Amino acid sequence: MVYELAPGVYTVGSLPAAYVEPLDALVVADLHLGFEDSAAKEGVYVPRVQLRRALEVLRRGLEETGAGWVIIAGDVKHVFEKLTWGERRELSALFGFLRERGLRVTLVRGNHDNFLAPVLEEHGVEMVEELYVDGYLFIHGHRVPGQRYEGQAKAVIIGHEHPSLRLRDKLGYIAKLPAFLSAPYPRLRSTLVVLPAVGQYQTGTTVTLSPDTYLSPILRQEIPLDKVRPYVLAEGLGVLEFPELGLLEDLLEQVSI
Repeated sequence: MVYELAPGVYTVGSLPAAYVEPLDALVVADLHLGFEDSAAKEGVYVPRVQLRRALEVLRRGLEETGAGWVIIAGDVKHVFEKLTWGERRELSALFGFLRERGLRVTLVRGNHDNFLAPVLEEHGVEMVEELYVDGYLFIHGHRVPGQRYEGQAKAVIIGHEHPSLRLRDKLGYIAKLPAFLSAPYPRLRSTLVVLPAVGQYQTGTTVTLSPDTYLSPILRQEIPLDKVRPYVLAEGLGVLEFPELGLLEDLLEQVSI
């Protein structure tokens, strides 16, 4: 089932991706390519799946939507302080995959997206601090948008948060499932859409009613959290729409750990 997260913004199957129909754009966030190498330097060895996962999400998303534009809402790479050899190799594979399909590709800069100029230039990828097109504002989410967008944006689409919902089954097992978030954005008179992370290892923030638990200053400071509605990605079941957090208070308290 397809859900409309904001005017013209739709879920895509059970993928951590959104389709902005008026722009014919597939939007993803938080790929965090290079994470495995970074973890290995800290003595943590995990299977190398980030690139494969990103390519699969994009392939399926493009097949389902036929989008001509791919927008990455930040954190295409993982390491802050440099562009590693592994990141450059994986970014080249990712952008090469998209270029072969003749797609326009725009990277909205995230807080991890440093030292990218050489690989972006090589593959003809544009990087911007924020992207505003026909009433749709794309930012990473580590900063709040400026006043010039008040009353202008139909939807504000961000990443950064890697939201997930913790759910307990009848046996007491707790699953942490990635989720989209949709909420009113009063200051901008708009709708906020938070994308789940594409990265397999970026399980991220557990959705709660406490502002202190969120990474993004937008969610901490500017969104009525009781009005946030999660859309959970459940393997084998697709996307599951949940009530607003204000109506889930008892459930959220039971599963917070």
